[in-house]
Amino acid sequence: MKLGEKTVNVLACVAILIAISLLANAWSLWTERQLAVAKTDKLQVKLTRQMRFANEHSDYETYKIRLLSKQSDLEKKVEQQLSLNSGLQRLQKQALAQGLQLSKLQMEGKPIALQNGLQMQTLNVSAVGEFYSLLRWLRQVERDGCKVKELRLQSIMQTKDVLKIDISLEFYIAN
Repeated sequence: MKLGEKTVNVLACVAILIAISLLANAWSLWTERQLAVAKTDKLQVKLTRQMRFANEHSDYETYKIRLLSKQSDLEKKVEQQLSLNSGLQRLQKQALAQGLQLSKLQMEGKPIALQNGLQMQTLNVSAVGEFYSLLRWLRQVERDGCKVKELRLQSIMQTKDVLKIDISLEFYIAN
């Protein structure tokens, strides 16, 4: 090779190395910028939360009233859950007293608010037992304020006395 060609090759290699180093520097600056933007976003979110908190709590009396209303709402929900649980336990005890076996007792959806301070909760129940026991239990359930929405009766096993019942009940609870 001639001296001129070698010089051009060396200069080309030097130019490539300079370009690679500039590219590496540009990449590191870009990643630093992205990290700075992410950090700025996090700080902005934190500042927004702090400002919202400060606005909500700037008036202590208003804050206290909100807190008390939230507390009373939670207490009402607890009372509703307790009345619902006691009602479900009563259904189970009545079924056991009649000699029925409950294989499924499942709530469907959330309670629906009705007039006069009542709520309705739909229950899906599956029970196995003798025909007359199932009938007595259904009468007790209706006396307790449940409404039978849907009922399916199946004969199972070899004996005709043992039946399986699938019921959809509307269970009413006081608010």
